[in-house]
Amino acid sequence: MAQHEGLKRLPKQFDLPFKATTAEEATKWQKEARERFLGYVEAQCKRKSTQELPIDMKIESTEELESYTKHRITYMGNEGARKTAILTIPKGDGPFPGVLALHGHGGNENVVFDQRGIYKGFADDFARGGYVVLAPSLEHRRYAAEQLWNLMRLVDILESHPQVDKDRLGVGGLSMGGEWTMFLAAADLRLKAAIVSGWMCTTEGALAVPNCVCWELPGFFSMMDVSEFHLLLAPRPVVFESSLHDGCFPINYCREGYARIRAGYAVFGAKDVVWQDIWDAGHEWSGELAFPIMDSVLKGNARAVYRGKNRR
Repeated sequence: MAQHEGLKRLPKQFDLPFKATTAEEATKWQKEARERFLGYVEAQCKRKSTQELPIDMKIESTEELESYTKHRITYMGNEGARKTAILTIPKGDGPFPGVLALHGHGGNENVVFDQRGIYKGFADDFARGGYVVLAPSLEHRRYAAEQLWNLMRLVDILESHPQVDKDRLGVGGLSMGGEWTMFLAAADLRLKAAIVSGWMCTTEGALAVPNCVCWELPGFFSMMDVSEFHLLLAPRPVVFESSLHDGCFPINYCREGYARIRAGYAVFGAKDVVWQDIWDAGHEWSGELAFPIMDSVLKGNARAVYRGKNRR
């Protein structure tokens, strides 16, 4: 089998690979890596503070469903244009845990609620499981990380909502949503748990098959193996969903990436808070581990919803 053309871009060596052997070294590496990454994003798009450009969230419409209220909202994005999202509030008394639900390439705020598509309605499961859910529509950019400042604005919205417990915030996404989850959770320590679905892989694996080059942010691409970047989430809990037949990310490279991450988490003293859900499917959401782990960290009840709809 001929090598994919993308492998020609594989860096011969990385600028800041993870080599730490102690928790102190790992923390120092993490701090340097995070600062470098934020600098690489800033070089592509300048961040505006919320004082300079207020978020100004507005509710445009409201729909009452059986277990939650569904708002369609707009807010001011980092570029000075209004963006759209869905915000759900559970019935009952809060405060509730909050989660960002992120779509992938070609998606929008609606697809993550659709039980019939590749997202398996994971945002709806969280909403019915007692979470405040914020699901945005984010357009494709040359580099996916250019959405980081808008993603952080979404965390601002969740954190400041009166029905949200700001100490119980998480994020999950599929495909480019998994990539955004990685970037956001690496940069924003307000997030206590993450689900990276249909994304985590080694750099070699991501280049070995046809993939969108939007993840190849200058500087970031050569900083370290992309699987190691997930160590910026440590020691916070994270679930990786890696399906056996994902044409975007070959499973052998996903297994290799997870082995690297688990070894790195062990250096942080946190090897027991990282998981990989490998399942027999294509490029789609699972939920089998994701919901119970997120529930255990953020104290929601999405697992019961997931189990209920998958009961045979």
